[in-house]
Amino acid sequence: MILSLEENPFPLILNKGSPASIMQILKVIDRIENPVGFKNLLHLVSMQNDDGGFPNNLEIITSSSVKITYRVIRTLTYIGVNKHSHIIMSGINWLMNQQEKDGGWHENPTLTIPKWVTWESTTKSVTWYTCQIAMLLKELGLHETTEFRKAISFLEKTELPNGGWSPVADRKNLDPNSSVGIGNFLAEIYGKNYPPFLRSKRIFEEKMSELAEKVSHKAIDDAYELTHLIFDKMPNYMYNLEDERVRKVLEMLVHTQRKDGGWKTFYSGEKSDVAITVYVLQVLVSHGIISKEILQEMFDNAVR
Repeated sequence: MILSLEENPFPLILNKGSPASIMQILKVIDRIENPVGFKNLLHLVSMQNDDGGFPNNLEIITSSSVKITYRVIRTLTYIGVNKHSHIIMSGINWLMNQQEKDGGWHENPTLTIPKWVTWESTTKSVTWYTCQIAMLLKELGLHETTEFRKAISFLEKTELPNGGWSPVADRKNLDPNSSVGIGNFLAEIYGKNYPPFLRSKRIFEEKMSELAEKVSHKAIDDAYELTHLIFDKMPNYMYNLEDERVRKVLEMLVHTQRKDGGWKTFYSGEKSDVAITVYVLQVLVSHGIISKEILQEMFDNAVR
């Protein structure tokens, strides 16, 4: 059953979103070839630093960020920018030069990460960064490079004894979000019988059942909590569209939309966060919870 949204999210997205976030959602709703799309593409491309990376938080005259660079390059390839173009290859070359000896990636040491962001680091390799960059290399046909092989080796070596991954290398705390994503990616490479995947699948089953049970008994308005085990694209190796637990969680997600059209999360305080809002919409469309056509109509109304 297709659900509807109470509020139009596009005024919030278009007024407060980064060019990358705007381009992502325009691609989802097939509105990329639109004046808004062209304007934001030009803006995004113009932000690239001379070293090939993209500035932290997409703020001009700041050092290149590993996280922002891989996210922007993935966005550009997602919307159809040629993978051999200078903007893509210069960004990839910068990322490759940031790879650590252990095969992983961490944030640029010249940048400052807030103390409360305990799942990232400027000194030790971050498992989810590394997985995301490896995914990007694979998407670009660079899966036979030394950098890709080193990244996969890093992920294999950093699996925790009982399965799953911590957010940062050398830590022992399990991060379900990273574990589910990394396990799924390794299944793409080695197949669904690969032992580290099977261990991450066990983590997914346990955590998703807990989340679905929680949703059954109380309202949850944190979009991160509701989406951290769910993928923005289908299919995947963790679950299928018939999974009633996932459906239950996504129905709750629809009902937690805020009056301004967005969704909030624990790190946004009581304000809507555009990045998580765009991710929510990607998830809802890819899982058939809301229709692309409804979002197209909402976008068209917002830009009239």
